[in-house]
Amino acid sequence: MSWSTASCSGTDGSRQALVQRAERCADGLSLACFLLLSLLMICTVGDYGLTFDEQPHIRLGERVLGFYLNGFEASAGLQRSVYGAGFDLLAALLRRISPWDEFRTNHVLCIFVAQLGLLGTWKLGRLLGGPIAGLLSLLLLVLTPVYYGHQFNNPKDIPFAAGYVWGLYAIARLVTRSEVPAAPLPFWRGLAARWRQGCALALVLGLGMSVRNAGAILIAYLLALLALRALDAWRLRQTPLLRELAQLALLSVASSAAGWCVMLLFWPGALQSPLERPAEAFEKLSRYTTYDSPTLLRGEHISSNRVPWDYLPSYFAVQLPEWLIVCWLGSVLALLLHTGHGLWRRRPIAWGAWLLVAAVLLPPAYAIVKGSTLYNGLRHFLFLIPAISVLAALGSGTLLRWLLLYRPRWAAPFVALVLLFVVDQAHALWRLHPHQHVFFNRASGGLQAAAERYETEYYGSVYQELHAQLRETIWNERREGYLNRTWRVAGCGSKLFFTRNLPLNFQYVAMRDARKADFYATYIRDGCLRRYRDRQLIGEVARDGAALAVARDLKRKKGRGRGGSR
Repeated sequence: MSWSTASCSGTDGSRQALVQRAERCADGLSLACFLLLSLLMICTVGDYGLTFDEQPHIRLGERVLGFYLNGFEASAGLQRSVYGAGFDLLAALLRRISPWDEFRTNHVLCIFVAQLGLLGTWKLGRLLGGPIAGLLSLLLLVLTPVYYGHQFNNPKDIPFAAGYVWGLYAIARLVTRSEVPAAPLPFWRGLAARWRQGCALALVLGLGMSVRNAGAILIAYLLALLALRALDAWRLRQTPLLRELAQLALLSVASSAAGWCVMLLFWPGALQSPLERPAEAFEKLSRYTTYDSPTLLRGEHISSNRVPWDYLPSYFAVQLPEWLIVCWLGSVLALLLHTGHGLWRRRPIAWGAWLLVAAVLLPPAYAIVKGSTLYNGLRHFLFLIPAISVLAALGSGTLLRWLLLYRPRWAAPFVALVLLFVVDQAHALWRLHPHQHVFFNRASGGLQAAAERYETEYYGSVYQELHAQLRETIWNERREGYLNRTWRVAGCGSKLFFTRNLPLNFQYVAMRDARKADFYATYIRDGCLRRYRDRQLIGEVARDGAALAVARDLKRKKGRGRGGSR
């Protein structure tokens, strides 16, 4: 009996029927959500701009593809790579047949992988808590703007998040669903009967590690959960279950080894040292001292190599929706009480829920203890949000089931609260579009208050909208000479943002020569908005009262013509 269904015992048939109708409705709504999301993401993929990470990942994918096409000869850059190319190699293959350019192709593949992540989140929630928890898991994740905005153009963190949640699902399905067998098979026959589960586990583990080798922590979760489940079976004197868990342990070791081999297929640079190279890469990435950039926390610029211990907790506290935070904390508290009661009454423990607790808390705890390099807010820990959503959904779903069974009149107000959250967060997604990743909750004061205190637009995707404004403004004001000269534009960020988003008669000027430029177009990061404030504002990208990027005419001072009052 699981944590989420324990409350169903001892109720009359009419209440049980009410719960069953609610669960059928939840499955129908989940399907409708998937269809709506697929259509929405496909229709809006063109609104999301280029980001800093995309070009390096395109190069990595081409190198790995070249390795297989050129007789398994690894280039120097490929041998130095500390990442696998699980997403990048697939993108390189897709670009061979895609009708779009390389960046649009990557974005299309990214939203496909993001959809797989949403599906994995729903399946994990449904596995552990039933259809209602599955629907709530999906809604909580989709309506988290900081996660939603990254699904379109983040080729590293979103694929890893998808692999991480599918790894958790495979582990939970393998371990938490094992029960005392009615007619146990002989050991080796029972092991052979699970070969499909073993192959699925190996695939999801391998693909997760192929994006980031930190995905190897899933193997640790698997083995630790098996050990804890065995101790629980021994506590409850379930000897036949111990035999089955021994089969699962052997299957898990074999699947983990196979998953490691899958990872190496996407990481040719690690083939010469299949164990040492991934370990060295993991150590290097957990303390990435070669990159040191100022990062913003509570209004102070601090070194990314020396962030305080509460850097990650602070960003999670201000960028996750309040309802998600409350539901997650409530779920953890309820789980603690349920576990204590189970130990006292000699009942099974909800190991699936504890797997989610470990999956959420251990990675940031390791980063804090290790003193890892951190920047861009919680971007590198986006993979935790699906697990946070599922655990929050387990608690709220269990509460809704209990209300339907024992307090039906209170179920409607609870559903109304959920609907209010859905409407409110959907409105936030619409307001911020297509820059949902800059979301800050009301408890933090919102985006306007956070703009000068926290990292907001750090990824460069805002340049697509800003440069469109710049092109339109110059065309409208100087149409006669628009095509007869070269317009020089300076700004922070990558040169690629300018060459990608501006026509051929625009020339990028490096910041050291910015005074020779005609225009200054830049985003908010690193205090870039503070420069050239005495020049006329001709374009601005703003959300919720906070400027994310501006364009200024360097040849005209403020107060002359359009935009002079700003």
